[in-house]
Amino acid sequence: MDYKNIYNNLDNYLGSIDRIDGERISIESIEEFILAKAQEKNLDIISFGNSHYIKNNGLAKMILHLNLDDAKDKIQVEVENLENTKIIKSKLNLNCLMSAFIINYMIEYADSNFDILLTKNNIHLKNGEFDKLREIIRTDKVVNLNLLQSDCIADEFSALKLFLNQVRVERFIPDYDYQTYRLELSGLSGGHAGEEFDKVKLNSIKLMIGIIRKIRAKVDIDVVSLTGGFRYDYIPKQAQVDFIVNKDFEADLINIFEIVKNEIIEKNLKYEPEMKLSIRKIENRKHNPINGESFNHLASFTELIPTGSYFVNSIDEQTVSSCSLATARSLKNHINMILVLRSLSEESMINMEEKIKLASKISSSILTERFNIGKWKNPDSCLTEAFKKSYMKLEGEQLKPIKTQFSLDSSIIFNDLNVKIISIGVKYKQSDSIYYSSLDDLSKLISLLETVLSEIN
Repeated sequence: MDYKNIYNNLDNYLGSIDRIDGERISIESIEEFILAKAQEKNLDIISFGNSHYIKNNGLAKMILHLNLDDAKDKIQVEVENLENTKIIKSKLNLNCLMSAFIINYMIEYADSNFDILLTKNNIHLKNGEFDKLREIIRTDKVVNLNLLQSDCIADEFSALKLFLNQVRVERFIPDYDYQTYRLELSGLSGGHAGEEFDKVKLNSIKLMIGIIRKIRAKVDIDVVSLTGGFRYDYIPKQAQVDFIVNKDFEADLINIFEIVKNEIIEKNLKYEPEMKLSIRKIENRKHNPINGESFNHLASFTELIPTGSYFVNSIDEQTVSSCSLATARSLKNHINMILVLRSLSEESMINMEEKIKLASKISSSILTERFNIGKWKNPDSCLTEAFKKSYMKLEGEQLKPIKTQFSLDSSIIFNDLNVKIISIGVKYKQSDSIYYSSLDDLSKLISLLETVLSEIN
């Protein structure tokens, strides 16, 4: 179908979706939004675990895969008329919703020669439910729709390793009259660890250790616990430390805290304008405080490990390798820290591993590899070439294949299956906390998918 017809059909489709106040489209659940369209067309839906495989009526030439683990529910969007096109805008990231519009459009208007896979995979909750795909899939060509880049396709995906580092701690019973406090850091921008490493992002756990060091340099405090981060695949944006202080030094503590707080916020205002740092008294604590040597081990490990982008290709500015200190949790005898390493280069992965192993040894910690998935590269280039050929036919220019640390969900899910994977994304912009995408860009991506489907067997 030509671009003009696709644009008009897409416009009609969006116009048919129920509105709030006649203006805004409201999607309660992206997952249910797609499943409802499949049910409307009487497609076969095979559900397993948190995933759904939708079999179309025709012979499947590709699988459209959308991972919804990061999808926001209750999204409201507006469709706004501009001079030459229409734009879709929302306060929430539009990536998954734009991909859902593409899938539903394809179900409604395109030939029935593709299947659909909806998943909610993340490395935090890795499980074996995807073994069932071996019995279900009808093609070896997978097109993932989670890439947060446009005008390119990703056909190589980084290796990923997850490590648990346990910092040994010794606790003591304080022999002085003390008050327990909680220091809380929040409001950092965070973001997906595979997506945001090309931007300046502060790691809340690492920053918190630096803040505690500054306070300890002026006032004697003893740390009780460190907590930070929620998900292994996200840059942590909050952290808290509980500690005790001699009641004779409480006034000094508050004064020093205000000085450190103002210094930290001012220093990082450009990149983390929403940062919040607070202190308050608490009545209960779960553990006794750790001794000074234990804190030094904790601080040494945190400061010695690499975080953020580790190596960036100077030619295309793509992140080759990165390390994320993802979570921290305090137990009686250890403080557990999860590190996630991603790399497109075996050499960089080895270098990062050596650095964290050295940091673990220096801090008298126990380091354990918990999860390892190799770099994904397709067995042949036929799917990539089909997209390049189709893009040239439509746009008259080359489609750039890239390597990425994002969109790893497909390579994890299909790790043990003999398939070919590429990842593509919808163009969008962000300004003043509003996300924008256009019907033009959606139509171009749909046109590309339809053209590829006509080219492949």
